[in-house]
Amino acid sequence: MLLKASDLRVAHGDTTLFESLSLALSGPRRLALVGPNGTGKTSLLRVLAGVDAPERGSVTLGPGDRIGYLPQEPPGPELTIDRLLGAALGEVWRLHGELERLEGRLHEPEALAAYGEKQDRFGALGGWALHAQLDGARDALGIAHVPLDAPLGTLSGGEAARALLAGVLLARPTILLLDEPTNHLDLDGLAWLEDFLEQFPGAVLVVSHDRRFLDETVSGVLELEGGELHAYEGGYTAYREEKSRRRDRLALAYEAQEKRRRRVEADITATRGFAIRSETTASGLGSDQQRRYAKKVAKKAQSRERRLRRELDSDQHIDKPRHATALKVELEGGGAGRLVGALRGVTAGWDGQPLLDNVDLTVHGRDRIAVTGPNGAGKSTLLALLVGDLEPLAGTVERPGRTAVLPQGTLPPEPPAVAFVRARGEVGEGEARRLLGHFGLEGADALRPLGSLSPGERARVAIAAMVASRAELLLLDEPTNHLDFASLDVLEAALRDYPGAIVAVSHDRAFLEAIGSRRRLVVRDGTVAEV
Repeated sequence: MLLKASDLRVAHGDTTLFESLSLALSGPRRLALVGPNGTGKTSLLRVLAGVDAPERGSVTLGPGDRIGYLPQEPPGPELTIDRLLGAALGEVWRLHGELERLEGRLHEPEALAAYGEKQDRFGALGGWALHAQLDGARDALGIAHVPLDAPLGTLSGGEAARALLAGVLLARPTILLLDEPTNHLDLDGLAWLEDFLEQFPGAVLVVSHDRRFLDETVSGVLELEGGELHAYEGGYTAYREEKSRRRDRLALAYEAQEKRRRRVEADITATRGFAIRSETTASGLGSDQQRRYAKKVAKKAQSRERRLRRELDSDQHIDKPRHATALKVELEGGGAGRLVGALRGVTAGWDGQPLLDNVDLTVHGRDRIAVTGPNGAGKSTLLALLVGDLEPLAGTVERPGRTAVLPQGTLPPEPPAVAFVRARGEVGEGEARRLLGHFGLEGADALRPLGSLSPGERARVAIAAMVASRAELLLLDEPTNHLDFASLDVLEAALRDYPGAIVAVSHDRAFLEAIGSRRRLVVRDGTVAEV
């Protein structure tokens, strides 16, 4: 047993996320933590990692066990990679800095003595392999080219995600708690992470929306719903199949219970009527013997009624199964068959530095184009050209159709969700509220500022705004990040029926298959090649 949590209770304001929740992690065991947005998955990980304290309950680790925690949202943008990795390495990194400072004072006897002591401790902690570990982690995660003093805010989303992951792994944890680790990882990064987790000897608890990733990496699923954990064996596909079977079994058991309840209540009504008639008869009888007999019959009837009532109130009672609301979102658009976007001989980049060179691309209505490639290669730059947020350094861009973008970056924190949807889609408040309601943001939630929403809620607001746009060309930049499975189902169904064109930057293989992508672009080394 590497980690044990007992009787946990966590609430946000007046809402209790879970209470009396317990779980245990042992290794080697890789588990997924799934559930609808807002049920408390991130809150549970933060409590297990020791970042937040529960209102009640405890979390204990085995002797010598260490937690590596990857948060869903990165720390401040000013944090540099060397400080991030140094914090992960702990004492050995601190000793490395102290040894470097002492090297300039070795002519001093005290400094020489201190150097020797710290050098011994440094060696005992494996410090002589420190640079090899750093270089190995940075190479494996594709950030060797990024300077160690680079702030996270200057990196692409993929580079920042890889740096955070490198920091977690360098701490040599025995327990990994990973909150959406696949966000922003390219296919190479995904493959590396899958291989790493396959060989990791400790315990892993991972929150992820990437269904293919979960099928490849986990051997069990914990579903957090309604404040309770439900365990399933196997990966994502096995979980969905078993959940469907459990739902069917529960529905059958509930129906059988309700049939019995109706029969028992009919028996109670009949028994009560018999008891009343018996008491009435007894009061009108002449002999004491007949009255005693009638009262005895009435008493038995009342006893039977109490017994039947206890059956209805027993601990075996099955609550009516809760079924998720069948959401359906329809995307309106046009441009079937006609040109809705084109790049002709385009060279483009940021701050005058070319990132893409001599790119040719045409997009017609009903196209489904998947864009993949390494982090930082220029995939988001390609979308910025198509939507008009970036003008080319050379060549021409044609934008004959109405275009909407689902951005990878952060939404502005100030506007309320309903105002953001109205501005992006040019729709009325009623329509904006209806769209937000489809994605679980109803009532007062629709009036909350975007900055106060969770990452999953912000993602759903962005999708609602995209739906409202009625565009002919949709540009999606990592659209599945932060979405729960129910929201993914809704989005994929809408995109399959969408009459316009889609260009999607995504490394979610299941998503690209679900929307029927038939063209694939690979962005690499300044080129955009169709494969």
